[in-house]
Amino acid sequence: MWIRRKVKPGSKTGNKIGFPTLNFNIGDFVNQYKPGVYKCEVIIDNSSYIGALFFGPKTSRKGNVLEIHIINYNRHIYGQYVRFKVGKKIRGPKRFNDLSELKKQIEKDLKIIV
Repeated sequence: MWIRRKVKPGSKTGNKIGFPTLNFNIGDFVNQYKPGVYKCEVIIDNSSYIGALFFGPKTSRKGNVLEIHIINYNRHIYGQYVRFKVGKKIRGPKRFNDLSELKKQIEKDLKIIV
């Protein structure tokens, strides 16, 4: 099932560690998926990309986030609508002591996805 969402600005944590993300309002996503990291496919301007989708608790804020790191993509497209399809679940959410631990985990997740 394809989901269409508008890209919004995030906290920029992904940029700080070399993994920028597209951020979205959660909407009804919370009722359809369990928190965790998923492989996904993203369509932007009629081009298809593979990415890592994270849905779950954000350590820097209260509540949940919905964000996608697209492999080999680094454009700012705030306000633009994109479509994405959620694929295989990679793992559940984890807590990290610092950004270096988060970066190492993202690197492991991406090796599974590609």
